[in-house]
Amino acid sequence: MYACIFLAIGIANQAFPAENASKKNDSERTASDYAQSKPNVELKPITIIGDNPTLPAADTKSTVLKGRALHIQQNDTLGRTLERELGVSNASFGPGVGVPVIRGLTGSRVRTLQNGIGSHDAASLSPDHAVAIEPLFAEQIRVLRGPETIRYGGNAIGGVVDVIDNRIPERAPKNQIDGAVDNRYDTNGNGTNSAIKLNLGKNSLALSLGGLFRQRNDIRTPGKAINEAFLQQFDANEFQNSTGKIPNTDSQVTSGFAGISWLGTHAMAGMSISHITNHYGVPSGTHGEHEHAVELNPVLPRSSDSSSSQPSLSNIRLNMHQSRYDFKTEWYEPIRGIERIIFRYGLVDYQHREIESSQPFTLFKNNAGEGRFEIDHKLSQQFTGTLGAQWISRDFSASGVETYVPKTKQQSLGFYTTHKYTWNDWIFSAGMRGELSSVNPKIAQQRLDGNALPPVNLPNDFHYQAISASTAAQWNPFKDMSVLLSLNRGKRSPDIQELLALGPHLATRSFDIGNIELGNETTNMIDLSLNWQTRYFSTRVNGYYNHINNFIYQRNTGSFYEIDSEEIHQSCVDAAECVNILAYDQRNAVFTGYEAEIKTMYPVPQGDFSMTVFSDYTRGRFTQGNRDSVPRMPPLRYGFELGFSNNVWNAALRYTRGEAQNHPGENEIRTHSYHLLTANLDYQLKMGRWGDLWLFAKASNLLNDEIRNSVSFLRNFAPEPGRSFIFGVRATF
Repeated sequence: MYACIFLAIGIANQAFPAENASKKNDSERTASDYAQSKPNVELKPITIIGDNPTLPAADTKSTVLKGRALHIQQNDTLGRTLERELGVSNASFGPGVGVPVIRGLTGSRVRTLQNGIGSHDAASLSPDHAVAIEPLFAEQIRVLRGPETIRYGGNAIGGVVDVIDNRIPERAPKNQIDGAVDNRYDTNGNGTNSAIKLNLGKNSLALSLGGLFRQRNDIRTPGKAINEAFLQQFDANEFQNSTGKIPNTDSQVTSGFAGISWLGTHAMAGMSISHITNHYGVPSGTHGEHEHAVELNPVLPRSSDSSSSQPSLSNIRLNMHQSRYDFKTEWYEPIRGIERIIFRYGLVDYQHREIESSQPFTLFKNNAGEGRFEIDHKLSQQFTGTLGAQWISRDFSASGVETYVPKTKQQSLGFYTTHKYTWNDWIFSAGMRGELSSVNPKIAQQRLDGNALPPVNLPNDFHYQAISASTAAQWNPFKDMSVLLSLNRGKRSPDIQELLALGPHLATRSFDIGNIELGNETTNMIDLSLNWQTRYFSTRVNGYYNHINNFIYQRNTGSFYEIDSEEIHQSCVDAAECVNILAYDQRNAVFTGYEAEIKTMYPVPQGDFSMTVFSDYTRGRFTQGNRDSVPRMPPLRYGFELGFSNNVWNAALRYTRGEAQNHPGENEIRTHSYHLLTANLDYQLKMGRWGDLWLFAKASNLLNDEIRNSVSFLRNFAPEPGRSFIFGVRATF
């Protein structure tokens, strides 16, 4: 399969032209077609960003990114692809890692899905682990917040990011073959992206193929790589700071998939096989040669020669591999009142190896299976809903020097229901979910080499029960205006690393300590939204208050673990030889914030001019103890965008101001404000029945400002990329 992958250039994020939708025969009808055939009394469509700015939105907290807007924002990582969305930030860990942060929440609180099934990588375990989803394959990306997330379980209480790439095809192409190719070049780090997607088939049989190859060198950045304030605070003169680039940030990604489907008149069945490899470096500063070489690998022989090559925090690399097998069946309108019966199942074989100074240190493995069974009903024109069940089985292990999480089996089973009722200008919705989960460590006791901490006795298993509920009321006083009030009470059980972590994790420069006493955390959120969209004007505003009982977080203890001596100290004598001690704890916390956007459009004979003003903000603080701030919160952002578009040209200039994060959390360093100026331009050339050709260019950080990302664990060692230009060509056929 890889022979065709590496020869291809391109990606189909819009491989299925919209105009073909009306020409489908019965064998080509998909689940989305049946959903669109419902009467108009259903919820108004979710906001479609980029395709039709005049469509009204029922839920302004949820967005669908697709079409031209998706193509403009597609980037190397999922976090960078979504960082322009209101309420969404990018938890970067160098350019190889980008994890979405929704309203200040990430990790085990934001579920990343691929076609409705979890990614099941190790991104929620630690911030240095990349998401095993390739954004360039996406045909649309759904960002869900609020009551709709209840069907995805406790690990979605902060939100859901679902990447839809239709690798299990839902229709046969009109002319037996269609697809797209894409090739782009990034001046920052000499990055290249080449990809392809093909759709083959006829009548009741469809085949989908795709492949991608991406590589880049070390990224360029303005100023110093390591934060000078960090060096001064910890008197870390041992670090050799680099200027103009961040060493060890090169990466290489290959990915490919194949899917096949049988498409019947009233049912479909399909499967897909995919594989992704991602080799990337973790930026952690450069250690200078001096009298005491850093010795981070306690199992390697220690040399008395200070010039010998020792493992250091500057050359940590991760080699990630994931194989995935997905299955899907749908049955349309089997009996009166039942709209659809859906079954999805995914098997994931994930592993990544952390390598330091060419020595393999730790091997992470995650073998997971996730299934979902749903029944969509329509008991009347006004009353619709879904009944569903979800189950997950996961075997996790981290073996090697950094075995700071033992071999563990995790299982969960959830049942849920969501319903909507329409009455005149009102739409009422409600949902409930019950979930049982267990965590079973395969060892009876955790202990560290040396006497830094006493051993920890572990129970045979941890059991948790979680009941979640949500309700919402939407009022549509006019056809182009909606007001939505939603209430959500959700529970999340502790994840494996939060319970069982114990030991140094050098990629994050931390010593992690889990807490076996953790209980469920409970979110209580109230959310008020206003959406008003006309042909030439639109506005959407969300305001929310989220009180989380027993919020689980990593507390910076202010102490340090010295790797060479394997001892804990209250102060750090040599910053290059010790790491921060982060302990998992629980405290009540409150998150408040808003998202707001106003857009105006002025039509002229040549096209449409537009201006958008936007802002978002999240403030997280604890309500117990000294009422300090929740660490790694996004700052206040605001700005504007000027745009012009017609059937051929699309151009935009966007300015974002990020204020200083003066509430970084206990024992954390504040981040400064920044100015981010970006621009994009694309030209579409129609080739008749052969397809379309796009020429595009994107510019990022045109002011070459030094940006320290406040939601990143690595902000003191790696700022965001400096000025960059991306040039590309894309063809659909």
